[in-house]
Amino acid sequence: MKESVVPKAILFDLDDTILRSSVTPESAWKEACEVSAQETKLFKAEELLSLINTIRDWYWSDPERHRAGRLNLSATRITIVRMALEKLGCANERVAAKIATDASNLREASLELFPNAEDALRKLVKKGVKLALLTNGAGEIQRVKIERFGLARYFHACLIEGEMGFGKPDQRVFETALAKLTVTPSQTWMVGDDIERDIAGAQNLGIFSVWCDFEKKGIPSGSKVVPDKIIRDIAELLPLIDDKQTSGRE
Repeated sequence: MKESVVPKAILFDLDDTILRSSVTPESAWKEACEVSAQETKLFKAEELLSLINTIRDWYWSDPERHRAGRLNLSATRITIVRMALEKLGCANERVAAKIATDASNLREASLELFPNAEDALRKLVKKGVKLALLTNGAGEIQRVKIERFGLARYFHACLIEGEMGFGKPDQRVFETALAKLTVTPSQTWMVGDDIERDIAGAQNLGIFSVWCDFEKKGIPSGSKVVPDKIIRDIAELLPLIDDKQTSGRE
């Protein structure tokens, strides 16, 4: 576990770190399946939901599928539903697209800032800490989120996987951020919720890692990654920095 210093820069993940959806993926898929089952009479909602969840787990478990899938999330979700419908003997592209779109819309409509997130960003900027946003996913989708919540004003750089051609945990993402902020790994913190992409990716370059365990679930089973610091609320970043400044550890 790495000892921290007062950061000159902090790199932030976006989804499930600064932004969250108040509707869980499970709830969104459940509602979308129930609506479609009632409308089409082609399947039982609970049977389709069970298959979708199984296929989702399989699809996202593979790093390469994960990388490709998140760059075209809409198409990926349709593919997952279509595969589930095929197993039920009722493959229908239109129905698959409707279910996937309904689930996506439920999640997007409930998107919001985490409590204390914007206040923490504002105070960090006021302290003179340089900030960069590092987010995986398609450029257009992530840019819409950044603009919707007015986040660009807090960051010196917003680095999006779909725009750069590579994403976390690729070390080029972190190196690009360091270069844009003109800081070294030892002067930098990474804050994110993904233990492998955010935390392990940052640690590979010697960046101090702060893992967001907002749901208090603990480190995922089987993970060998040990975060340098764990927080349960983004507001905890401020006293962490204040403590370091008070102790004079530079």
